[in-house]
Amino acid sequence: MGDFFMKKKLILLAVIYIIFIALGLPDALIGSGWNLIREDLNVSLGTLGIMTIAIYSMSVLATFNAPRLLRLLETKAISIISVFMTGFALIMISQINEFYQMLFFAIPLGLGAGAIDVSLNHYLAANYEAKHMNYLHSFYGIGVTLGPSVMAYTLSQNSWRNGYIIVGIMLLVIASIALFTNKLWAKEPKQEREDTHAHIKMSEIFKTRGAIASILIFMIYVHIESLGGVWIASYFYIDKGVSYATAALFTTVFYLGLTVGRLSSGILSSKLSPSFMVRMGQTFIVIAAVLMLFKGLPIWTYFVMVGLFGLGCAPIYPNMMFLNSVYFEKKKLSKMVSLQMALGYCGFGILTPLAGLFFDKISIGFYPVFLIVSSSLLYFITFKLMLHKKSAPKYIEIIEA
Repeated sequence: MGDFFMKKKLILLAVIYIIFIALGLPDALIGSGWNLIREDLNVSLGTLGIMTIAIYSMSVLATFNAPRLLRLLETKAISIISVFMTGFALIMISQINEFYQMLFFAIPLGLGAGAIDVSLNHYLAANYEAKHMNYLHSFYGIGVTLGPSVMAYTLSQNSWRNGYIIVGIMLLVIASIALFTNKLWAKEPKQEREDTHAHIKMSEIFKTRGAIASILIFMIYVHIESLGGVWIASYFYIDKGVSYATAALFTTVFYLGLTVGRLSSGILSSKLSPSFMVRMGQTFIVIAAVLMLFKGLPIWTYFVMVGLFGLGCAPIYPNMMFLNSVYFEKKKLSKMVSLQMALGYCGFGILTPLAGLFFDKISIGFYPVFLIVSSSLLYFITFKLMLHKKSAPKYIEIIEA
């Protein structure tokens, strides 16, 4: 009987990982395909920022209300509905003729992504070992690497629409798998959900030692990662003069570095502390950004730099997410995670579009400078948080990574 339940739990874990692939699949589609999309829809480079704001405003709405949503529905229902919703939205985007129509489908895209992200992070933390957090986010990396790879292929055929259709169908298949295996999920009785996700005032969270610094870390990190996912293709297309398809491959290489890095973080987590891996990743980002300032280098060297950028991003999000259980009380975790993710999305939905406005009006040649400034600020805030938390009480005794 014990072996049966263990196998059941492992199969469900595989399904959760596949759903996290679905979370990543749409994220870099628009950034990698934007150079052709904007010409097809006759809009400017900076218009991408409007779509980004629309998607991530919806993601903020979903994550901010996550405790309420998790009290209302079980995690499996949230996941299945959200993946179906995002798959449908992608297929509909492939049929648009005007940019404003794309904005309409930003609503289900953003809501679906936010709901999946916060609900599955919480479910995994509650039902599996801590080491699975790095692996979970590496599967997001698989999805977000595969998405622009599909787009790069369809761009080589001079079509961005087919990229959206293919990825949309992939999401519908994943949603069907989740629906078919819904009986594997652990039961979440209503009373248990009410207790686990009980309402806590935001003022109480913000008064918690280290809360504001932790939230800022997520906001700045998400901004940095989105600079890679959204703008890196445009940077190399405009500043370095590469083709549409080659520019899209830079997005793929960034997310490939992210994926490999997160798989490696899961393996190394038994040897290295989460805080060390976070600082190491931030150092890699700064190095990669500085190297990008150099011009006239062979194209392969830029691919190496972008891979190092992705590798640096890899350990930050999952290990900071895991450190929540060390730094904060269990009763505050659900609200803390929802705030970190909601305000983290502001890094994507506000800071990244503002960077896009600068790139559009001034020059995208300043892209590496944005990375250097953002990653340096992230390093400083992270150092201060970890320094203060060394003397703070720990809410778990052993980190099983």
